[in-house]
Amino acid sequence: MHFNTVLTSLALAASAVLAKPILSTRAPAGNATNVNEDGVYVSCNRTGVFAMTFDDGPYQYSWDLAKYLNEQGIRSTFFINGNNWVNVESDTVTTSDGDKTYMEVIKHYYDMGHEVASHTYEHKVLTGLTKEEIEYQMNTQSDIIFKAIGKRPALMRPPTGAYDANSLAVLKELGYSVVNWDLDTNDWRAHDFTQEKSAYQEMDKDTPQTLGHITLEHEVYNQTVDELVPWAIDYLKTKGYQLVTASECVGVEPYQN
Repeated sequence: MHFNTVLTSLALAASAVLAKPILSTRAPAGNATNVNEDGVYVSCNRTGVFAMTFDDGPYQYSWDLAKYLNEQGIRSTFFINGNNWVNVESDTVTTSDGDKTYMEVIKHYYDMGHEVASHTYEHKVLTGLTKEEIEYQMNTQSDIIFKAIGKRPALMRPPTGAYDANSLAVLKELGYSVVNWDLDTNDWRAHDFTQEKSAYQEMDKDTPQTLGHITLEHEVYNQTVDELVPWAIDYLKTKGYQLVTASECVGVEPYQN
């Protein structure tokens, strides 16, 4: 894959803060369950499957990443924002298929067979927000996704993975399943390919197909898209994992009725 690798240092520094995951979730009680004690999905519901998931997009690499995954026969899940690295309702991007609006990028995810899920409208950390503030973040983003693909998401991932009792209650009321992860590649931290590969390798050494995994990656970093994703696909295939979407991984519907 070859993508435009130009990022300004200002955008990178500002957005790295938004992307930094600070978990407030608890690990599963054991490999027998893929849901933690808060009712949040943190791994797959069966062994031998692996869900590659991407946060914080769409961004300038998203169009070609979605196409590349499709060419590899892989369906992934994109937990996206409406106004984070870009404003999807007003910004445009140059792709390998020409200039596109970001609403077209969201439709492209779907057309390539991927799942489009919510990461809130503005990447707002949900802990401490009021019910009305959470509803604004979720409903605004749901409207954007519906406008792009004609469906409303039933999957969401809290920014930084953080939540509290109030936010979980509101999300449940709105019809969302909350999906976090059990493998953080740390691609948001140091952009170090060696460290990111190590996250996969340590995961497989610690739990060699004793349960299915969900990974956290960010499509907004060219190093993730250009280096980590192709390597990870080859690595997971050699280990015998079946790559699936987040909904297939946890056993729920990706979109609301």
